[in-house]
Amino acid sequence: MFDRPVLLWLLVAAPLMAAPGLVAMRNGRIAAGLGASALRVLSFVALVLALAGFGFKAKTPAQRVEVIALVDRSRSIAPDQAVWMRREVRDVAAALSPKDRLAVVVFGRNPRLAAPLGDPRLLSPADVEPDRGATDIAAALSAASSLFSPDAEKRILLLSDGDQTVGDAMKEVPAMLEEGVRVYPIVTPPTSTERIALTSFEGPSAVWADQRFAFRLSIESEAPGPVEVGLELQRDTKPLGRQTVRLHPGLNRFSLPYRMDTPGAYLMSARLQAPAPLVALNSAIETPLTVKPQPAVLLVATAPSQSIMRALSVRRYKVVITSPRSLPVRARDYLPYQAVIISDASAATLSAPVQAALARYVGDFGGGLIATGETLRDDRFAGSTLEKILPTKFKPQPPPPTREPIAVYLLIDRSNSMSYDSRYPAVRDHQRIRYAKAAAIALLRQLDDTDYAGVIAFDSQPYVLSHLQPLGTDRKELENRIERLEPGGGTDFKEALEIAEREIIASGIPVHMVILLTDGDTNRPYHDHDQLIRDYARKHIPVSTIRIGPDLANLRLLQDFAHDTGGTFYRVQDIEKLPLLMVGLTREAMNRRDRLRTRLLPGAPSAILNGIDPAKIPPIDYYALATPKDGAQVPLSVARGKTPSTPLLAAWQYGLGRSAILAIDPDSLASLSWIRWDRYAEFWSQLVAWTMRQGDPGPFTVKVRTSPEGGIALEAEKVDNSPTPSLSARVSGPGRVMDVAMTQVGASVYRADLGPLPRGTYTATLMTKVGDIESVLLQRKFASAGAVSPDAAELRIRPPDVDLMRRIASATGGVLNAAPATIATATGAMVTVRKSAEPYLLPLAIFFFLGEVFVRRRLLGD
Repeated sequence: MFDRPVLLWLLVAAPLMAAPGLVAMRNGRIAAGLGASALRVLSFVALVLALAGFGFKAKTPAQRVEVIALVDRSRSIAPDQAVWMRREVRDVAAALSPKDRLAVVVFGRNPRLAAPLGDPRLLSPADVEPDRGATDIAAALSAASSLFSPDAEKRILLLSDGDQTVGDAMKEVPAMLEEGVRVYPIVTPPTSTERIALTSFEGPSAVWADQRFAFRLSIESEAPGPVEVGLELQRDTKPLGRQTVRLHPGLNRFSLPYRMDTPGAYLMSARLQAPAPLVALNSAIETPLTVKPQPAVLLVATAPSQSIMRALSVRRYKVVITSPRSLPVRARDYLPYQAVIISDASAATLSAPVQAALARYVGDFGGGLIATGETLRDDRFAGSTLEKILPTKFKPQPPPPTREPIAVYLLIDRSNSMSYDSRYPAVRDHQRIRYAKAAAIALLRQLDDTDYAGVIAFDSQPYVLSHLQPLGTDRKELENRIERLEPGGGTDFKEALEIAEREIIASGIPVHMVILLTDGDTNRPYHDHDQLIRDYARKHIPVSTIRIGPDLANLRLLQDFAHDTGGTFYRVQDIEKLPLLMVGLTREAMNRRDRLRTRLLPGAPSAILNGIDPAKIPPIDYYALATPKDGAQVPLSVARGKTPSTPLLAAWQYGLGRSAILAIDPDSLASLSWIRWDRYAEFWSQLVAWTMRQGDPGPFTVKVRTSPEGGIALEAEKVDNSPTPSLSARVSGPGRVMDVAMTQVGASVYRADLGPLPRGTYTATLMTKVGDIESVLLQRKFASAGAVSPDAAELRIRPPDVDLMRRIASATGGVLNAAPATIATATGAMVTVRKSAEPYLLPLAIFFFLGEVFVRRRLLGD
């Protein structure tokens, strides 16, 4: 309304203008004095209003059409789409008349004037570039609205994909309606450029060392068909591996399994390598990753479970062993461990207070508990707190299954070559014969007294240490004879095999086998054994041959003997494994019939068996019976003959934690097929990983959260609601150390906002401070990628926001995707213009002034 409103302050002087009239009124000339004062004040007010630039709005026919072309130049616009936009602007310029005006504004994060309002025939936009890292349609509309002349039809040509990443275009609509601005949006057509973009790359914020996890990433492709691109994974900018992935049109999602073995904090990144003609709109994304030290597991056993310890050591778990009677009775004392494995504790050794502590550790603190071995065979646990935690109920156990006796004939090479080292044949340290004797004794000790055993030691001739007879007849003496064996002489095992053949046939025992243990260097030629091999094969006597050492002599003879008779050939270079191998061979003979009586039954899919084919899990003959509870998952069951199945592996959620049972005895010879299974360590690792507590060791779990803007916050959650006063965190990193107070934001949650941190690796130390005394509770390394790129939202392939463009057009009276003629054609509309009141105010001021002069001279006599 006013061009110079500051001049309205002059109106405070209006009372002074009335002073002469007021004097006349005091002298008794009231009417004349009042009239003179009023005329003088009105003249002064009219003059001040004229000086302040007083104006008013009026309707008038539009003189011309003015078009402001808003051209989107953000990074989401492909080169061919930019060419299309320039063509659209030229088409609108050609449709305008010479009296019309056209301007061009390019925009991204900010608008920039490329061509001022002028003759459309002379349009020549300047080569200016906005900040292409964002799309702010609202700022562009506001800038365009300020360029129009008041007496023109105001039209905005909006060329964009409508994908605004900053601002809100609809908030500009009221102002444009007031100014009479119409918006004609035209949505960009699909690009012919084959663009791809990494749209997301995510992983867990923290993982355990040596534990499997997965990165998940999404790649958008605008290619018309399938394409192949390179995908590289990096750690702290160092390449870790590269693979080729196939992209289909649209959104593609991938999962990258991975495992980190070194604790620390890292910046992981995924990078695309796009061959021509593909164009990578966003070729790299980073995500921080914290790798925590290997988790600790408490193994409860009267005697340490060697198979569990070996399996978990493969995955580098920290295994702490304790006896059942040494277990703590406070739940908090289990917090340093992510899981507890009870292997062979009995009801007599696992007290009620200990079971109550374990129940709270699992149910309230989110711990993991696994029961296995002889613990599951103790039905005195029925109705106990331990049974309450587990997914199965205890039940009385039948006696171990009986079997028929088997016959095993063992042939041991005691030749001179058995006095050497298995790996270093030049070293004469008696290693071969020492392990051979240990393996033979280990084999005998797994047999029952009713089983038949025969042992022959041979060099160039056989020495019968024991004919085939029940082992209980003279077990101790046979072991002593084996212990006294010393190497010497040549090698000839043919006669020893002939003796074993005759005695096995004479025994009439249906389950039998011969085990030949030698370094293979026989004095006889290969074909001297042809008839003997045929005899063994015809009489169905399997011969398993075990070759010790790296020598290759007579390797084919041992292989063919085992193959043709139905036995197994083993070449043992790591001789320390020989005793376990011998035990395994004997168990195979024991279980030959039992395997037909037991079968494994897979249940519902479970993460515990992820990547493990149930059909390839070894059979098991000896297991504990249990009854699954309602709500328990049973990934694996076992059944014998026609009896009902029983859970072999069961698991469930108990409160905040998880528990599971594995109904085998991990240290029994009956479980040897599992112990020798090549997926045994992986199975135990996945069972513990599924069960174990996910929080950090100790009473607090620290999480590092990163906001989309790059701000970092520390969050510490306590296992219970007891208050922790004076809780703080010390954050140290590249060139900085700062202490921040942890503010309680929930019953057990404390938080500190750190804001954005420079790129680098940091250590957060959670502690309590009382005066000068600091008590460290937990340390956590984490990484910061620095400030989030302002272009991040723009570097995504998204479909055009047609709905936004349509709403803008509808709200302002424009038309979506209008033709150039529609945009350029004048409608003769009335426009609102502002007119100055000065031509009226100045004469009015003069009129009032002359009237005041007339009154003063005629009536007041001045």
